[in-house]
Amino acid sequence: MPLEIALSKALEEFRSLVPLAAANKSGTDYRDGQFIVRLLQRTFNVAYPDGRATEAGTAATPAPRIQVLLLHYLVQATGVSLADRWASYREFPGAQLFERRFEQMGPLALASAFGQDRDDFLRAGQALGGIPMDRTGDAAFRFLTLPRISMACILFLGEEEIPPTVNLLFDASAPD
Repeated sequence: MPLEIALSKALEEFRSLVPLAAANKSGTDYRDGQFIVRLLQRTFNVAYPDGRATEAGTAATPAPRIQVLLLHYLVQATGVSLADRWASYREFPGAQLFERRFEQMGPLALASAFGQDRDDFLRAGQALGGIPMDRTGDAAFRFLTLPRISMACILFLGEEEIPPTVNLLFDASAPD
């Protein structure tokens, strides 16, 4: 139910966009009545003004959480350039409201999946188009998750008394 409410609200806000201005701010293309949005290794078409999203090359409608993400991105993008400085999720405005959920769905889930297997982490990062990074940690990738949002994923393998962890960092401009 909350996801349906979020989707309804996002669609309402989306319909008020000026398409070419929104495309410019979000770093997306707008042609033939559709925004073309890259999300990691996938491309989505978002029709204007109805907000119907489909994965490029298919008629498949993405999961509602992906639709909400795409719509929010198009509505909220301000056109700011990447800051070229990493920030943690908790540094962003309003993050404390969702930090626990973010940790469960992001870093903790990734640590559970890859915390003991650097090779699988490397394969997964490469499959998603990640660019290897020289960072502290046992392995790290940089991703351009959306056209103007960079994310870093850093794996720290577990040791005897220390559990594995994954840090997710975002370009400091992400809230914009």
